[in-house]
Amino acid sequence: MARILPVAILFLVPAIAAFPQKRNANPVQNFSIQQLAKGVWAAIHNDQYGRAICNAGIVDLGDKTLVFDPFMNPRAAAELRETAEQLTGKPVTIVVNSHYHNDHTRGNQAFAPFATIISTNYTRNRMAEVAPEEYAWERKHAASMLKATRQRHNAANGFEKQELCLWIGYYEGMVESLEDFKITLPDIVFQDSLWILGSERDVKLMEFKNGHTGSDVVLCIPSERIAFLGDLLFVQRHPWLADGEPASWQATLKNLYEDKFMQTYVPGHGSVCEKAGVKDLYDYLGKMQELAAEAAKDTLQTAAPLPAIPPQYGNWFFGRFYQPNMQFLLNNITRRKETLPE
Repeated sequence: MARILPVAILFLVPAIAAFPQKRNANPVQNFSIQQLAKGVWAAIHNDQYGRAICNAGIVDLGDKTLVFDPFMNPRAAAELRETAEQLTGKPVTIVVNSHYHNDHTRGNQAFAPFATIISTNYTRNRMAEVAPEEYAWERKHAASMLKATRQRHNAANGFEKQELCLWIGYYEGMVESLEDFKITLPDIVFQDSLWILGSERDVKLMEFKNGHTGSDVVLCIPSERIAFLGDLLFVQRHPWLADGEPASWQATLKNLYEDKFMQTYVPGHGSVCEKAGVKDLYDYLGKMQELAAEAAKDTLQTAAPLPAIPPQYGNWFFGRFYQPNMQFLLNNITRRKETLPE
């Protein structure tokens, strides 16, 4: 049974200069390690057939080790656990799920039962609701989706072929884990914010509502000026919009890049960035809403094609998200018009 912890609200402490960024000379198969500060690492998904799918974080709190977002594939998650324990010299005892999507939560089982898994109350409830449905769908369709993606990859070239490597890894990781996958829910939940205190450094978990999903957690390390944003941030990748509120999400991004305490941001997907990367996604969400509003003015929109991907986003990964995202925005506009009094 989940336990709801009391809200902890404290002021951020003054930040110190960021540690020079380093990459592990020997990246493992599914991800590479990027050191962001002493005791802080980002695990960046390998787009070339990796099965991690999302990015993760490793934080040495001194007396304990924390992992943020333990990947989609349980075997990749086990690889993450081993890497974290090698880096810190101690077992992983805390895992944080930023939100309920399966690419950020299915690795939970690789850390149970020895780690405490933490999420917001909303995230745990949504995981319990959707995970069985997703698993049933995957058992029926994942193998055929993998076969179709491989066939498309064989016929593709250029940018499309490069991106399809990522999707092959996605479906391979899904198929690989079907037989031994166990739904593993968080056992501690919180609302608003939560401090986790360590002997070397403290981290703050902050809940942002109505962004990428109904509830997304950001992990801040004030002393290092680092924030792990989960899927509130995609870097040079089209984000998935249909489980959230784009206007509210955009406002959250504005607050995050204007935060003077934070300097380095780790996205759920894409490369580690500074403030410019957060501003890019803020601008993208604004452009998407602008395009949808213009398209909705056309009374023949239902028979017209959706707006094309703007050229500045043409080489972003996850291009398959663009059309459903645009349709989602148009549907929202239509629903709002229908509810207005005449």
